[in-house]
Amino acid sequence: MKTSPVRLEQGMHQSMNMNSSMQLFLRTLQATLMELKNLTNQALSANPVLEEITSPPVPASDDERPHHLDYAATERHDLLMDSLPQQTTLISHLEEQILQSALPPVLEHNALQIVAHLDTHGFLSDDSSLRNTIHPERYREALHVVQDLEPAGVGARSLQESLLLQLRRSDEADSLAYRLVAEEWENLISHRYAIAARSLGASEQQVAAAAHRISRLNPDPGSSFSPAERCILVPDITVERVDQELHVSLTGEGVPRLALSSQYREMLTEQVDHPELRRYLSRCFSEGRDLIRAIEKRQETILAVARSIVRFQKAFFFKGLSHLLPLRMEQVAADTAMHVSTVSRAVNGKFLRCDFGVFELRRFFSASLPVEETQKETSADMKTNSAMQTEVSAAAVQARIRYLVDHESPTAPLSDAKIEKILAEEGIRISRRTIAKYRDHMHILPTHLRKRSEFSKS
Repeated sequence: MKTSPVRLEQGMHQSMNMNSSMQLFLRTLQATLMELKNLTNQALSANPVLEEITSPPVPASDDERPHHLDYAATERHDLLMDSLPQQTTLISHLEEQILQSALPPVLEHNALQIVAHLDTHGFLSDDSSLRNTIHPERYREALHVVQDLEPAGVGARSLQESLLLQLRRSDEADSLAYRLVAEEWENLISHRYAIAARSLGASEQQVAAAAHRISRLNPDPGSSFSPAERCILVPDITVERVDQELHVSLTGEGVPRLALSSQYREMLTEQVDHPELRRYLSRCFSEGRDLIRAIEKRQETILAVARSIVRFQKAFFFKGLSHLLPLRMEQVAADTAMHVSTVSRAVNGKFLRCDFGVFELRRFFSASLPVEETQKETSADMKTNSAMQTEVSAAAVQARIRYLVDHESPTAPLSDAKIEKILAEEGIRISRRTIAKYRDHMHILPTHLRKRSEFSKS
């Protein structure tokens, strides 16, 4: 019994040593291009044996075809990227708070795992893989840590939970607004204030006032960190159509290229009589090699994940958004023999350019959502086609609803009935109930909670 703690300590120590290079790889994999540039700049400043190669790289592709490079354009692009202000992403902002919280190592690791699975809005939309890998009690504790971070509302698994987190943060856990969200959610989003008032023992006017308070909360906690609003999107991956084939390649844009100094390598061999200097240079070379390998492995991993996504979503790259299929990270993880968390890091903040525009890799993952068709089909073949179209059109319908809401008048937001009418005019026939489900899935508040007074600020 006395030797058990020693064995445990030795095992943990060895595991930490073995995982140092893996931790560096995961850090570079998680990083966006801007974050990777900052990371390598810090390494270049601290490590004298590291050098940056300034000549433009040849992109890696499926068939290793030579690509024409516009060196002047590349130089202009680099100057533009260097001039952009450094911005913090939601993920890095949350990670920094966790790392500064002096949490126990296991709790810190689990909290970072949860943060890695958040979407760009700050929601934990799918935590099934986390629940399968983290002990239930540790998962609850780590989730509490994440939900206690800034901005308020992050780490929620639904819009309802996010609003409750924000109210608790404002010390309104005993308020009527909190009870309205917690106990009468369906009546709230359906605008059934009279029913909610009777259930809560309040007047309809009091419930309406509480609903107004709820409308001032933020349904999108990650909005202030939105990369689309803060910087120019630089694609990591290019997908080109050549006849009936799809060629997937790394652009290499913005990815630092590092090398080890030959001058310091010679110095290392010459300093036989200076063991302290040799140890220092040896450590610098070891750390430099680890960083170079981590960046190379980062690129290889992103390319492998992108190729898998393209295989699953081949129809999209030929026919567009309406042919985007439901896809889960677990499928890509199985296809690439990677862990789901590795796939999640690989698609975080990484972008793909194709004939239909630039898309974040996360965009290609979506669950199959049921669509209730209002048009009845008569033949078996038409029913089959309708079901197939329902499955592949879910993402397109949601994107259209999002677009309509984003461009609506703040003082006269679109009702579900109006959205239904607009979609019907465009040949998309789904019920109001399905539109409401899609809104909830995208964390969009109902009409009366989106409405703003002409004299109020959002």
